[in-house]
Amino acid sequence: MILKNKNDIYIYFETIYQTEPQKVLDIGMFLKRIGSVSRKVMGREVPKEVWLDGIDLFPETKFSVWKNIYDRIMDMEEFLLKDPKERYDLTVLLGAKEIAGKESFCQLIRSLPECTRYVLTDLSVDLWSEAWPNVKATDLTVEQDVYFLLDFGAHLHGYENICDDTQRNE
Repeated sequence: MILKNKNDIYIYFETIYQTEPQKVLDIGMFLKRIGSVSRKVMGREVPKEVWLDGIDLFPETKFSVWKNIYDRIMDMEEFLLKDPKERYDLTVLLGAKEIAGKESFCQLIRSLPECTRYVLTDLSVDLWSEAWPNVKATDLTVEQDVYFLLDFGAHLHGYENICDDTQRNE
C-alpha cells in the first residue's frame, strides 16, 4: 500500500498546482498511501482552500490525522451510490496497479467522465483511448516515469467498454 516514488509525489503536487482545481477527488487516498500526516510533502502542498475528497480503498489502515487532511473520506460503495455525482475539477488515480484489482474498480472508472474534468493517472493511456476515443490525453514524463493527464472536458459518452466482462468484479 505504501508508495515511495518521489516522481509520483512530484506529479501529484505539480498537477494540482498547474490545474488550480477547486475540488479534487483522490482515488485511493494518495496522501495516506505515501504516509503523509499533512497536506504538505517535500516542500509542496495542497492549498487549504482546495476541497479534497478521498476514496479510501485501504480502510484496514486508519489514523485520525487523515480526517484533518481530507475534507471528506468515502469508501468506493458510498461514492458509486451517489446520484448525481459531485463534479470535481481534478481526479487523481496514482499507484493504479495496486488499485485496479479492487472490487468495483471498473464501475468506478466508467463513472469518471460524468464527474470530473481532468484525471491524473499512471494507467496506460490505451485503456482510456479505447473507452473514450474523444478524450484528450497528455503524456507527462518525470525522469523515467510516465503519467497521463486526461481531459474529459464536457461530459463524454461512449465509455461503456472500459472493462470487458472478464475484468469486472461487480
